[in-house]
Amino acid sequence: MRTRGADLASDAPRTDLSVVVPCFQCRDTIGATLDRLTSYLDTLELTWDVVVVDDGSTDGTADVLRTVADGTRIRPVFLPRNRGKGAAVAAGMLRARGACRIFTDADLPYELNAVERCASRVRAGSPAVFGNRLLDGSDSTAHSRSRRALSGMVRRIVGVFLKRNDIDTQCGLKGFAAPLAEVLFSDLRTEGFLFDVEVAATLVEAGIELDFVPVILVNEGASTVHLIPTALRSLRETWGILRMRKTNAEKIRAVRRAGRSRAPGP
Repeated sequence: MRTRGADLASDAPRTDLSVVVPCFQCRDTIGATLDRLTSYLDTLELTWDVVVVDDGSTDGTADVLRTVADGTRIRPVFLPRNRGKGAAVAAGMLRARGACRIFTDADLPYELNAVERCASRVRAGSPAVFGNRLLDGSDSTAHSRSRRALSGMVRRIVGVFLKRNDIDTQCGLKGFAAPLAEVLFSDLRTEGFLFDVEVAATLVEAGIELDFVPVILVNEGASTVHLIPTALRSLRETWGILRMRKTNAEKIRAVRRAGRSRAPGP
């Protein structure tokens, strides 16, 4: 997946923080999600915007977004067809204006104070900060058995190939300094939900230091995971992603350079 430079928001006025929210078929819930998220962001001493990306919904989600978005602090992006979570997050990251750019899921699964913790780490100089359900202070026991099993399987596979067992690739909250986000997501090849594996593998290959914050699960949306077929597909896709991680030497160099660009401080 390639995104043209014209799609970037680098020439737009900057904010301290952008939160990217990918959504699909969320007509009945996206309004409440944005109310909750923006109410929380108003408590922070940061300038912010929310980039909400409709991934080709057909249920009227786009109509809701056109009603609630003001184009300034809530900014909608509409993909013409359903492409997958990775494509939606990438589109949002590249349209974002924040010096710090965080994505989270449309059901806001984690306590929102994780957003502030993540943003603080990025603004203090960490180029990439991942939510991590393995840390002390985290709690994800409310996850369904199927999701825990699938996440654990992906984590083990990634751990073997990257020789790291500390990365929770499938936690749905991650933050990046703007220079790194714009390079990392400008040529994302994985459009589906395993895009996080590609992101993590690229960062590790580029030698970017990863930081982690604990998360507490407060909400899990209805699961669409069918464990056996999803697990088999995930095995194939994860293997393919990890095999290709060294093939794009130019991007690895660009990510390495961008990771050295220190985020603006508080």
